[in-house]
Amino acid sequence: MKFNCAIHLFLMIFSAYTYGQIQNNGNMRIHNDVNLGVFGNFTNNGSFTNNSGTLYATGSVSQTFNGTNLINVNNLTIVKASNSLFIDNIIQIVNELTFNNGLINTNIVNNNSKYVEFMPGATYQNASNVSHINGAVKKNGNTQFDFPIGNNTLLRPIKISAPSLITDHFTGYYVDNDPNAQYDRSSLGIPIDHVSACEYWMLNRTGGLSDVEVTLSWNTNSCGVTNLCDLVVAQWEDTIWNSKGNGGVAGNFISGNVVSGNNCANAIAVSSFGAFTLGSISSSNPLPIELLSFDAVACQDEVCLSWETASEVNNDFFTVEKSQLGYEWESVVKIDGAGNSQEIIKYSTQDNFPYSRHSYYRLKQTDYDGQVSYSDIRTVHFDNGQQNKLSIFPNPSLNEIFIRGLKSDISDLKIYNSMNQDVTSSTSIIDSSISNLKMDISALSNGIYFIKTMSDFGLIIKQ
Repeated sequence: MKFNCAIHLFLMIFSAYTYGQIQNNGNMRIHNDVNLGVFGNFTNNGSFTNNSGTLYATGSVSQTFNGTNLINVNNLTIVKASNSLFIDNIIQIVNELTFNNGLINTNIVNNNSKYVEFMPGATYQNASNVSHINGAVKKNGNTQFDFPIGNNTLLRPIKISAPSLITDHFTGYYVDNDPNAQYDRSSLGIPIDHVSACEYWMLNRTGGLSDVEVTLSWNTNSCGVTNLCDLVVAQWEDTIWNSKGNGGVAGNFISGNVVSGNNCANAIAVSSFGAFTLGSISSSNPLPIELLSFDAVACQDEVCLSWETASEVNNDFFTVEKSQLGYEWESVVKIDGAGNSQEIIKYSTQDNFPYSRHSYYRLKQTDYDGQVSYSDIRTVHFDNGQQNKLSIFPNPSLNEIFIRGLKSDISDLKIYNSMNQDVTSSTSIIDSSISNLKMDISALSNGIYFIKTMSDFGLIIKQ
């Protein structure tokens, strides 16, 4: 469905629904008391502003909202039976965003141009573990705000107190990864003993000069909270993690939040922004129940597996798991953990029956209470004398991959996500030769992807 001229949806009582793709190239507007339900994609290359009523992102298929011009809505409701809504644009919320079911995803690599924006006074309701924003959020105005952000399975908000001016704005997103790759966890200011190895938030003051109190949350994926008043809000400043203190806590060892301040009682605003994470001023709060390494390497016809932990808290056992395709896993071996330890412990085992070509391995850790966590995936290749087959490296990869194979294969390859959707157009070829490709995959979201050719296939883990 394409709109190439000025079209106003002015049905005063009824609702409108479209099951195909909407492409607006003209002037489109939702008037009062109109509900517009969109089951497919929405591309806005025209004017879509000054709207009333409610835009619904609904249905059971993946959806993308994109286009050359931003999408401005009065109300947005996401109510999806399955799959997610991907924002490849800016979508502005003027009044209210309602989370009923389903995630809203944005690409945090492009957090300055792809995000959900709350205009001054805009609110949201019903954010939960199953319905929130997995990506970047921009907040405008002079009211306090809980950013409704998280990962694929958990709502993990960061909160700011009210800025001074209605023209101020802040942008934030959550990263469910060790910050150490960019923000050295060994670089610590007094009195921090350690910071989290599991997660961090980015919170930037993108407009204005307001100082605000910052509140971080913790949950089951936060790697262990055991002493609430030893927690601090930690912020990366230039080359070091500095403490922004503890101005009060709420919750328990499973979930809760801590605000910047002092004496576990007095909230204080911060004046610098960037990366934030949970820190501790003592050896309590394990936070980094650190897996120092996990390796899988070919040892003749077997695979040697080894890992090291720096600390363990309530660790019942490890399970080494393997997969032939990267998404269906089976157990290789179960090994008892140390329970509680603050020393480096080394573990090793082997897989005597790896798969013939590619074997993918991960380490599953299970606590006494049944909580589990997983390591990054490791890949082991056995060529078994086969030549000219598809080779993909590094794997896992962050931004770029190299592909080697037959000329007829790499000249016509496709990349699919875990839902078997063709995402080849989201990648680009940086360099190529007769049997080699260098590809940019930075625009892909983190996850598992399949590279398919006429005669072969491979798997890549995007981190």
